[in-house]
Amino acid sequence: MRAVDAPPSLARRLRMPAVLFAVTALAVATTALYVQGLLPASVPSASEPFHYNGYAQVLRHVKADGDVDFASVGHERKVLDGFVESLASFSPHNRPDVFPTPEDALAYWLNAYNALVLQQVVDGYPYLESVRQPWLGRFFWGRAWPVGGERLTLWALENRVLRTEYADPRIHFALFQGARGGPRLDGAHFQPEYLDAQLNDASRRFMADKHHVDLDGDTVHLALLFDTYRDDFLRALPEGRRGSVLQFVWAFLPDTCDERPGCATRSDLDRACGPKLDRCKIVFEQEDWTLPDAAAREPRP
Repeated sequence: MRAVDAPPSLARRLRMPAVLFAVTALAVATTALYVQGLLPASVPSASEPFHYNGYAQVLRHVKADGDVDFASVGHERKVLDGFVESLASFSPHNRPDVFPTPEDALAYWLNAYNALVLQQVVDGYPYLESVRQPWLGRFFWGRAWPVGGERLTLWALENRVLRTEYADPRIHFALFQGARGGPRLDGAHFQPEYLDAQLNDASRRFMADKHHVDLDGDTVHLALLFDTYRDDFLRALPEGRRGSVLQFVWAFLPDTCDERPGCATRSDLDRACGPKLDRCKIVFEQEDWTLPDAAAREPRP
């Protein structure tokens, strides 16, 4: 007896779920590649050697307290865009001859990340009030830029490049997140010859802010960043001192608070938590994600 073929309409209905599954799987895979910065980009010919002059000019609009005059940055938008466009031609991945040392490469990635954050904030200014406004953290993964032959999102630049290729947790205090409660710009771009000192300064500035490290009796209030990247901080500590992130915090706390009244010092942490820093309770505080805007803006209704 010959099998009876399924009617055409039934065959189509059976094929539809398979087609939808294939399309969905392709979309998910493409999105994953996009977010992780694994898609290629064209490399335009450069009209001049790579330099930071334009980016350094834009950073003049960073105030002493780390707030940014975003309106003035917007007025120099062509200068900022020119630097960002140069990233498409040069990176340590496609032009290692231009970035021959680890310091050259790391300075490049830090400056690139911070410039891309600045550009994206200016794109949304003055309507953007927080980088958390775009849904699901889209600010950090929803846009990709051509960088040395790769299309990189901010997420990919931080996690696939910086955290993977450079085992230096100080980068977390050097990456501008466009948030008042996060690491701030300091008005100078990262330079290979001064990079170690600049990373130390960025770490000390962050620790000296009582919104990031604060003592209340035997409780230490820490910025959530210390919990988010806890493993990175602990891996950087010597053997035998990896039990608490406070060991890392202690290393960058100031000895005095002459410049930052009310900050916590190393001595304060020693007295509160004991010589092994194991007597304190740690509470991780939510960060202030509003823009570090130098302009006093009325909140939107």
